[in-house]
Amino acid sequence: MRFRRMKTAALAVLGAGLLATAGCGGSDGGAAATPSATASSAASGVQGTVKVLAAASLTGSFTQLGKDFEAANPGSKVTFSFAGSSQLAQQITSG
Repeated sequence: MRFRRMKTAALAVLGAGLLATAGCGGSDGGAAATPSATASSAASGVQGTVKVLAAASLTGSFTQLGKDFEAANPGSKVTFSFAGSSQLAQQITSG
């Protein structure tokens, strides 16, 4: 059970990182995808709760990303735990 929680937390952090970088990139003169369109296509069919552990400095941007993700994925719920790196590491190891 402990392994499953750690795996879930790791996937949530990875997923949040992917969402955060979905809107990054330079303009090459071509049509660029909007962050919400990119997040929507990357996470289609996601349902249930996604828990994201992130640095406290990312509270504003990740909260907005979570709202966008929920809007693009009906039936999904994003919860956050914002803290310092050492506190986040402790949360992950303790489940």
